[in-house]
Amino acid sequence: MAEYKAIVNIEITEHWNELFEAFPPEKMDVYFTEQYVKLYETETEKAECFVCREGDNTLLFPFLARQFEFQGKRYKDFETAYGYGGPVCNCDDNEFVIRALTTFKTYCNEDNYLAGFVRFHPLFQNQEGFEAVGRVIADRKTVAIDLNQTMDEVWKNEIHSKNRNVIRKAEKAGCQFIVDDKYDYLHEFINLYDFTMDKLSADGFYYFDDAYYENLKHGITDSFLGCVENSEGQIISAAIFMYRGPYGHYHLSGSDKSQLAISPNNFMLWNAAIELQKRGVKRFHLGGGTNGDEENSLFQFKHKFSKDTCQFCIGKLIFNQELYEAICSDWEAKNSEKAEHYKHHLLKYKY
Repeated sequence: MAEYKAIVNIEITEHWNELFEAFPPEKMDVYFTEQYVKLYETETEKAECFVCREGDNTLLFPFLARQFEFQGKRYKDFETAYGYGGPVCNCDDNEFVIRALTTFKTYCNEDNYLAGFVRFHPLFQNQEGFEAVGRVIADRKTVAIDLNQTMDEVWKNEIHSKNRNVIRKAEKAGCQFIVDDKYDYLHEFINLYDFTMDKLSADGFYYFDDAYYENLKHGITDSFLGCVENSEGQIISAAIFMYRGPYGHYHLSGSDKSQLAISPNNFMLWNAAIELQKRGVKRFHLGGGTNGDEENSLFQFKHKFSKDTCQFCIGKLIFNQELYEAICSDWEAKNSEKAEHYKHHLLKYKY
């Protein structure tokens, strides 16, 4: 294996937007911004960014850092925010990326980090090079719609024929799509989203408090609520859509299960794609299923909007294997009721 010289010009900062704003548009996305990562700060987890510069090349690696104690000593760990993230670079120099990540690993070792968990970005494929410092695992496929085509071409070439039929059905049933830039329907959305999560018996990780939504509303300015109103004037489906540069995202969504017969979610996603294209989006990322099975119903629903799939990967870094195993064993002994549920989580001892 080649040896890579560490890069000296590094820093950890809580403010990295100014650096990110200088990146080429195709290297920018909302998931890497301060505003987005800070949505997920807690009392114990703070948004930080590792910055590595060499000449004109810059790598940013935003994450949530946490401090904790074990047997009287202080340690740290990190994970990227909900959704997607990982390192992002203003260039395509893979050797620079590896040098920067190697420097990051050295920094973490020296600053008493125990472990780190990364959710890579499917549209950026930014797991490439990470194998030099940690483990990369292919988790699941995701779906993206190519909006470089006209919407007529997307309709003919990408939208499955059955999907076209149900979108028409929703329109004939009197459904209307509302673009809500001011989040006037936020309360209705939250009710639909929480109800949907309840029905799925979702983990607490997927629920958000009022402060989260207010911060998103005011902080993520390149976003909107897409709502479907039925013929009786009720909001029966809604989702938060975000975009930055050429990339758009289907972030959170909820719907009234009693209204699913008229397919409001299909109608909503099609109309959101139209709206995002108007706003300059070239690739609309829908995400994946609830697991890695390509027969998963949520993945199949999204796949009916596009043939274009991406690979979502996760990354794992353990800086001190012996200590990591000791901390996990101690946690399992004290939390036997949680051990099974969190057995595949790298940072299980957080819970």
